[in-house]
Amino acid sequence: MNTLAVPLQLVPEFSVPSILSTLVIVILAIVVARVVLSIALRVAVVAAVIAGLLWFFGLFQLLPSI
Repeated sequence: MNTLAVPLQLVPEFSVPSILSTLVIVILAIVVARVVLSIALRVAVVAAVIAGLLWFFGLFQLLPSI
């Protein structure tokens, strides 16, 4: 019997359910990160457009001063 195979079988991190659950968690984290980053990108674009409009209106003093 292989002397390396016995200790690896005794370590619970190398079992099939452990490896599959790790893969599922990694895939889930990647999907959640993609969704969150796509939402963050949309928010950043909207914020940049609003800041640009406020700058444009302020440049020509089209906004009433308070």
